[in-house]
Amino acid sequence: MSKNIKADVVIIGGGIGGLLCSALLARYGYKVIVLEKLSFPGGRYTTLEREGYKINTGAWAVGLHGTNGPLWKLLVDLGVEIETRIPEPQHAHLWVMGKDIPLPKKGQFRTIIEAISKNRKESERVLNATRQALKWQEPSDEIMCDQWLFQYTDNVLIHGQFDFFSRAMTGTYYSDFPAGEYFRLLGSFGQCGSVTAMPKNGQKSTIDALLVHLDRGKVDLFLETEAVKVVCEQSKVKGVIATGGPRGQIEIDTDIVISDVGPKETVKLVGKDRFDAGYLREVEMVNETRAVVTIFGYDKPIVDYQSHIQFIELDRLSTAWEPCHIWPDYAPRGKQCLYTYSTIKTDDTAKELELIVEQCVSQFPALQRAQIIANLVYKGEWPILRAKPGHCLKFRTPIYGLYLAGDAVNVSGWTCGEGISLSCLRIEEDIKKRFPR
Repeated sequence: MSKNIKADVVIIGGGIGGLLCSALLARYGYKVIVLEKLSFPGGRYTTLEREGYKINTGAWAVGLHGTNGPLWKLLVDLGVEIETRIPEPQHAHLWVMGKDIPLPKKGQFRTIIEAISKNRKESERVLNATRQALKWQEPSDEIMCDQWLFQYTDNVLIHGQFDFFSRAMTGTYYSDFPAGEYFRLLGSFGQCGSVTAMPKNGQKSTIDALLVHLDRGKVDLFLETEAVKVVCEQSKVKGVIATGGPRGQIEIDTDIVISDVGPKETVKLVGKDRFDAGYLREVEMVNETRAVVTIFGYDKPIVDYQSHIQFIELDRLSTAWEPCHIWPDYAPRGKQCLYTYSTIKTDDTAKELELIVEQCVSQFPALQRAQIIANLVYKGEWPILRAKPGHCLKFRTPIYGLYLAGDAVNVSGWTCGEGISLSCLRIEEDIKKRFPR
């Protein structure tokens, strides 16, 4: 194979996982090339504009734990500076039984359970079981979260709260969430809190700040350039062939490839014949989580606070937020917008969108006169997560020098950007150990 470019590391995919890996390795002197097939970097972690509205392509916040979380701490460690604001005075409100309940920054779970329990005896039973699962022995992953909870209560509102948490954080219904992993994730929220940092002008601010840092390091970002093959010899990485952009076809000589495009696409790039049957079976069993973000535009604010709104009585609509209370530039001058996040239950996308809008309007009647700015459907190649909680793969593959980054290899107990950042740190350490400069 003739090669015209050399690099220490090639990263396929310029999402948050790929960009974090590039920054981590560049600061130790590795020459890194990032290949991104889209015309912009960031993937599900940036912001586009439509009709003057800010459209986040995925994540709304810098991590689920704000300045307390591993993603934020990693960005700070890398020297990345981001201007953020935290919803004040409450982080979130719960809308349930016709009530608007402000939630404190600490003790949210207890506040909710006590508010929706039938009596004190029930709330203490659920809280004690939860405390035992968090502090002593987590449940088995052989049962799902709903099965665990039915041992203590059949209260539909309490079940709705447990389901809300799993759907809002991972796009997974609690009936499909291994109980042990559920409590490992809940434990990370207990450890870090859930105070969310909202970046100015959307997630593009996070990516732009990270790109400034990459410009100072040994990182080349090739946009509109798609990897078409990972070249291997004797189960070792030898290079990458890519095409697109002004360079046409390029051949890159490298011993290290980090794939941030998901395990299934990675197998295609390498070739199924390069992997053993067991690994192919693991990849086949990886399923993404799905959701929809619907953004409405209108003239006057619907609520009068910065907080996110949580819904536990609905089976699709999970969260809503009016971002202009924090950052007015999310909408054109004189306009407002509402971000709503909903999970989906079937493969009929058109029907799901119809049901989601119905649930949104049921909670916010003013939306009957609103414009739908965007319906962002997260499924297939653009999911919420590429692997359901409890079903993530290892970051090393059977091909020596080939790594997986992103949410398909999240560290157990962590999800979204928080889990991605922790797995990126593990990849960095492994590369430094096995391929020292």
